[in-house]
Amino acid sequence: MKDIDQDRFALMSALTRANMARPHDYPNPGTLIAMSDEALRAYALGLLQLLEEAPGGDSVETELQQELRVILHDTPRTSATTSTDKR
Repeated sequence: MKDIDQDRFALMSALTRANMARPHDYPNPGTLIAMSDEALRAYALGLLQLLEEAPGGDSVETELQQELRVILHDTPRTSATTSTDKR
């Protein structure tokens, strides 16, 4: 993350939207605010990995996964996604 303030804001926004859609599955904004920059990034990276490993998710999970990839400057890790992109 090059600009930690912008990335932190983006992560907070994405995770807050996920919490609003599913309060029991994602941490509330107060918990996110209390996290250090490093802890927030580590949580987001771990969450992204879980979302990528899970079988097809719903719209909340799919949108969150896409947002986290962009924010964390990550790319899809599955060969199926890569081969689909080349078509």
